[in-house]
Amino acid sequence: MKKPRICTIGSHSALNILRGAMDEGFSTVLVCKKGTSRFYESFGICNETIEINNYADIFDMQKQLEDCIVVPHGSFVAYYELDRLLKEFRIPIFGNKKMLEWESDRQKKSDLMKAAGLLLPKEFDSIDEVDRPVIVKHHGAHGGQGFYLARTPKELKHRISEQPGEVEKPKLIQELIRGTNIYPSFFHSTIRNRTELFCVDRRYESDVDSSLEIFFDEYNPTFTIVGNYPLVLRESLAVQIQKEGENFIDATKRLVPPGLNGAFCLEQVVDRDLKVYTFEFSGRIVAGTNFFIPYSPYSYVMWGEPMSMGRRIAREIKDAIDVDRLDEICF
Repeated sequence: MKKPRICTIGSHSALNILRGAMDEGFSTVLVCKKGTSRFYESFGICNETIEINNYADIFDMQKQLEDCIVVPHGSFVAYYELDRLLKEFRIPIFGNKKMLEWESDRQKKSDLMKAAGLLLPKEFDSIDEVDRPVIVKHHGAHGGQGFYLARTPKELKHRISEQPGEVEKPKLIQELIRGTNIYPSFFHSTIRNRTELFCVDRRYESDVDSSLEIFFDEYNPTFTIVGNYPLVLRESLAVQIQKEGENFIDATKRLVPPGLNGAFCLEQVVDRDLKVYTFEFSGRIVAGTNFFIPYSPYSYVMWGEPMSMGRRIAREIKDAIDVDRLDEICF
């Protein structure tokens, strides 16, 4: 077959994806909003750049992308109408694109994590059930924007009343676990039949840190993610995290067949007793992997060569082409 080009949209982890694709010998295509192409082109990683007015314009230019494989990232969950992406987008997408639907739905997320046997914070079906500190979240990926805290039903009702349109929005009311947040990223390879612990990061959030108590009374934090920084786990904890990643993949095979292929992240918090709670997952590359260009400690130990997440994705595509199994990793 003709070697495909690797395509993504200009946002989130596009630099990571395109650099990795070029490292593996692929030509690259970037679809970006007008006014941003100069930034991406300055890095020399775009063989072709296509500017659009709105992200949705990509549906009207599929003819130009017929020889591409699209690598999704968080902006696909945040900015695209999932039903349209699943039904109308004809270009092959790396990974199981059904995972984007599960990631964007809070209830499906919870069901999948429970099926994996992961320890989850308590979830509350109604405001009046709240009997401990909680964090309230919305559906979809928005970089932490719009989350807020409360300790009692009265306080939660007050928080909701402060947010325009908040009463009608679907939301998840989740126990707030005090501890250290960690974000381990994995890569599941269908071709090599293994789940790789790839890297671990933490997040800089715009106006909140681990001392959350100060935010309950007068100040409502945004949790908006500003950036990421690296973390290496104590090895006894890494053993547990690796097993949880493998269990998560097994659950995706049962609930979202044929299962997840490629990058994913478990969003977790470790309490003072080293008990690990999983409160979110991302079923694709996350921005926390961007720090680890050209490699992370874990990816270098496994591969013995520079291996970013973008390059790992491209390597999987190249391996699949070599053994004529591309249809197993792109949908």
